[in-house]
Amino acid sequence: MSDVLIVGAGPTGLWLALELRAAGLNVTVIERNTTRDIRSRAAAMAAGCLEAFATRGIAQRFIDAGVPIRSVHFGSSPTRLQMSRESLGTKHPHSLMIPQAVTEQLLIDVCEQKGVKFLFGHTVVGLVQNSDGVTLNVEIRDGSKSDFTAPWLVGCDGTKSTIRKLANIEFPGTEGTIWGWLADVLVTDPPPHPISINNKSGSFLIQPLGYKDYYRTTGVNLSTMGVPPSAPPTIEDAKSFAIETSGKDYGMHSPLWTSRFSNTTRLATNFRSGRIFVVGDAAHQFFPAGGQGITTGLQDAANLAWKLVAVIQGRITGVHAEELLDSYNTERRLALQAVIKSTLAQTALYTPDNPQRAALADIVYELIAHPNINKLLVRRITGFGDPFPQEGDEQDSLIGSRVTHLEVQGRFDPLHAAMSVDTFLLVVMDDKLEGILREVTNPWASNIKYFGPSDDIKSFGQQWDGVKAALIRPDARITWVWRATSSHEQLNPSITKVLKKQCKQI
Repeated sequence: MSDVLIVGAGPTGLWLALELRAAGLNVTVIERNTTRDIRSRAAAMAAGCLEAFATRGIAQRFIDAGVPIRSVHFGSSPTRLQMSRESLGTKHPHSLMIPQAVTEQLLIDVCEQKGVKFLFGHTVVGLVQNSDGVTLNVEIRDGSKSDFTAPWLVGCDGTKSTIRKLANIEFPGTEGTIWGWLADVLVTDPPPHPISINNKSGSFLIQPLGYKDYYRTTGVNLSTMGVPPSAPPTIEDAKSFAIETSGKDYGMHSPLWTSRFSNTTRLATNFRSGRIFVVGDAAHQFFPAGGQGITTGLQDAANLAWKLVAVIQGRITGVHAEELLDSYNTERRLALQAVIKSTLAQTALYTPDNPQRAALADIVYELIAHPNINKLLVRRITGFGDPFPQEGDEQDSLIGSRVTHLEVQGRFDPLHAAMSVDTFLLVVMDDKLEGILREVTNPWASNIKYFGPSDDIKSFGQQWDGVKAALIRPDARITWVWRATSSHEQLNPSITKVLKKQCKQI
């Protein structure tokens, strides 16, 4: 019997399966489809995804298959958000254009190498949950039926999630009021770099798709934004709008496909129901502004994976196990509320259909040109700036953030290599603290990797000023920090008490 059943073999489900399998769990992925369509709505992989893949040693295979993009728009802003080593503090300070189908196949290849079991052509039609586990009722493509049982079930099956519905998890929100369009096309006159435009006609973007020589063109046409998805745009529609907004059509021809998409926005009321979890698009839906769909799904999966592993392996039990699993919902719903707020704001910028919105767009675009605001927004849109639940007014600003701007021996690789789904990192930058902190954390030492002053740890960026030690979770988020304001300040008992509390999650 599997330890975990995952329904849905999209990027989110595959990443979750890979994480769980890396800890030695038996994982089965159930997917109704048997083939993959290269026509992918999702074509962007944010830098946060690449950082997650880098911590598991597989980032390069995606980079080799895609096209790096070193800037990203915010609400089709002409001034783009700039990605750099300084702003993101990662080994791969860029996003990637790569079709979702390619991402999925690369993840499937790794999953199969690691022993994940796949059941393609299987459709879930019912489930029963009790105190010990979940049983899925499944229809197989040949017409037969079967049941599958496991202690835990995760729905990664998209915005129309069968698992979410069968688990009676509500999915409130707003229906679509505007529709954008996309066309993946070949071009004879490609732009030298990604272009984003917003003017009185609407918004228009063009950049490499990351598949053969195709380009992704997309936008919101103010004159057709009420046209429903049942009427996809033609290549002539795309060329005409490109000329209207940018003055040229880039020689568009031979569309791979065209489609429309809406600003429907929804957020599950809870990401957990007993032994059932929903992850990725099964838990949230929003306008695809800035290519954040895959990013948020992978972060959901990373957040849940190490917690499930700790509970299944028996390292966390009883009420502490329940609290840990519930924290998946608490942390990720807060993060997604911020993402949804960002995409709603960008939708307003996409549609300057009255003087007020046009003025708002002008002001926002002016602010985006300011370096500090540019850096703030690029961290948010690439998956590094999610808010995190606050515990008290004096919580350190690093708590809950993805670890960035930290190197060992001048490289990011040693930290990446040390990270795994069942391992915490304790980074100590003061030789006077190393012995003390090793003693404090000794009961959990089998699941902690230590980095001390002798490892030549260097940080850059103001967020690390004064930091002497930090504890990092398996999902690369910082969970404890000791920051001394002077060279004489000592580690006091109250600080070590907080560290011990965080170690109880290990």
